[in-house]
Amino acid sequence: MSIPHWLFMLPVVAVNVCASLLLKMGATDRPAALLLGLLSWRSFLGLACFGLGGLAYAWLLRYVPLGVAQAVLASQYIFTVTGAWLLLHESIDGVQLLGFLFVGLGIALVVSR
Repeated sequence: MSIPHWLFMLPVVAVNVCASLLLKMGATDRPAALLLGLLSWRSFLGLACFGLGGLAYAWLLRYVPLGVAQAVLASQYIFTVTGAWLLLHESIDGVQLLGFLFVGLGIALVVSR
């Protein structure tokens, strides 16, 4: 049984979600002297995660069609908001849940072809 190519995009999604959450958490931290007083360690780590995600994405585009890759990456919005709800206790309202449904449906339609 072969693994669908789009599944290889999920680590990129995970790294981007972590990056967003780290940047949000780092936004309220005191900047680190080691980082020239510009960023906190969590903000720096978040930016590093975005860089790593970008490199992985560029490599994966060799094997995954761009239209599929972009659709799968859209799932990061669902996972980021869910992560913010779980870790940062941010609220999720009905409109966001409806949006999740539409994004999920769109991703399913694109990857099912």
